[in-house]
Amino acid sequence: MSLLDVESVLDERIDSYDLEIFRDNYLKQCTRGSPCAEVVFAYASALIRSSKTDVREGVDILENLVKNESRESNQRDYIYYLSLGYARLSDYDRALAYIDILLKSEKENRQVSELKEIIEKKMRKDGFIGAAIVGGALAVVAGGLFAIMKAVKN
Repeated sequence: MSLLDVESVLDERIDSYDLEIFRDNYLKQCTRGSPCAEVVFAYASALIRSSKTDVREGVDILENLVKNESRESNQRDYIYYLSLGYARLSDYDRALAYIDILLKSEKENRQVSELKEIIEKKMRKDGFIGAAIVGGALAVVAGGLFAIMKAVKN
């Protein structure tokens, strides 16, 4: 998987019809009792690829899976999707914390390393945009204060 492929994973959106299929499967199992981890994960990962509100719900579901699922083989996928979810929510610190957990046990994992690069790139980009917005707001305030001071002086 190339850096571009990993970046597209962060921007990927699920079709609403497909999301409904995952939701229906999940809800059917919930009505019968406790849904199996595979169905819960499928639904949560679908939510991660949906709207921001759905991403938050998907992250919450995955957090519970990480805490309650004992099979270590599944933990890697849960943690990977948690990092994707937090990155989609622009919570880059949490996303990177989960990436670092994966990299501790899988130092040579290119997919995870590339995801870390993409998250750090988005973090810098958002930081620059935030700084530009703050800078622009300060310029407007300074201009307004200058105009008021000039008007008061005259």
